[in-house]
Amino acid sequence: MAALLDRGVMGLADRGGASGLVGARWADLCAAHLSTWPGTHRQIPGDGGEAFLVDHVARLDDRPAIAAAASKRALQNPDLLVVGRRGGRMVVQAADAKFSVETARSKQVSTAVVHGLLGLGELVTDLIGDLDPDAEPDLVEGVFLCPDFPLTHIMLRHRHGIVRTTVRADQVVLVPAPAGTFFHGLEGAQVMEPLASVDALPVAVEENLLAALYYFRLARAGVGCWLDATGPLLAFNDRPTVDEAAVRAEAEHRATGARSAFELVTVWYNDVQAVRAQRTAVDQVAALPLMTRDLRERVARMAGTAGVAPPSVNQVRRRAGAWYRAQLRERMGPMLPPVPNFPGALQELGQIGASLGPALDAEVDRVIEELLADRPPAINGTESDSNSGATAVGGTERPSHRRTR
Repeated sequence: MAALLDRGVMGLADRGGASGLVGARWADLCAAHLSTWPGTHRQIPGDGGEAFLVDHVARLDDRPAIAAAASKRALQNPDLLVVGRRGGRMVVQAADAKFSVETARSKQVSTAVVHGLLGLGELVTDLIGDLDPDAEPDLVEGVFLCPDFPLTHIMLRHRHGIVRTTVRADQVVLVPAPAGTFFHGLEGAQVMEPLASVDALPVAVEENLLAALYYFRLARAGVGCWLDATGPLLAFNDRPTVDEAAVRAEAEHRATGARSAFELVTVWYNDVQAVRAQRTAVDQVAALPLMTRDLRERVARMAGTAGVAPPSVNQVRRRAGAWYRAQLRERMGPMLPPVPNFPGALQELGQIGASLGPALDAEVDRVIEELLADRPPAINGTESDSNSGATAVGGTERPSHRRTR
């Protein structure tokens, strides 16, 4: 149990996107579970045993437009809305999938959150059905959907995990979570078996969700190490694909002589540190050679000449930086590790960057002029720019997953 709450394990695992994958799979399983609710009565938390008859369930988390609109209004965005009837009136309740119950907070499924979501109009109301124009729906306190396994029960009883558990037991709906179903087909699941074989615990990973979660986290840590070891040093809009067979083969090779699965992954992480250091060195040499102060002055000068409000310096830096990184990548290639004579390659990269000076200067002017064309007239000749910080451009994109739960 302690291994599941170990911050070192969590940190390594999330380099490989473990939390995102677990959260996304849990959201799908919860949505499938709630599809069985229509026609049943559900208790309302903290309402003296009151219940309502469920009519249908609307899933929100798979609709990016709702998340974007909620974010603009600083609204919480629960995964689902449960719609039903009580005493002839419509009832709407928020439900949120939380694999880790200690991350749940009551305000995330409160009546205020539901009220705010209904304010988004047709984006949400089209999913829950026609609202009675003469009667506001009853908004009731929501629930969290958590896996029915020992970790959830322990967190609810003792209320201490990575963070303190704050929700009550009546706010939690326990959802069946068989290990074999949960991890089936998830990227990295093939790496769990060789890691588990190192520890040789007296439990079957496919039958025990606690054990499966631990070894999946270690498996994704291995995926992160593999990506670090094989990804381009000079990254630019790369979308790496994971060769799961290659990751498993490396885990099997490292299993020989390893005293524990955690030690195996820790040693693996340390072995790749040299490649990470090289990638950092490449990023430093490939950084856009423009001082923010100089760029701000340049933007202000050109905006003043054009008589319009200056654009964000961040916008200019992002666009110019993308062009600069693309030029370096075109001339130097991705620099896949291991790079023979790395110091020499780094020097060559610096020389290429220096040769781009005149072209970069012209590109910056072009970007500023392009942005100025869409700007409004200046007010009293000036307009402040609060977004002048630097923004990194062109890094390798790790696998993208839905929010951590």
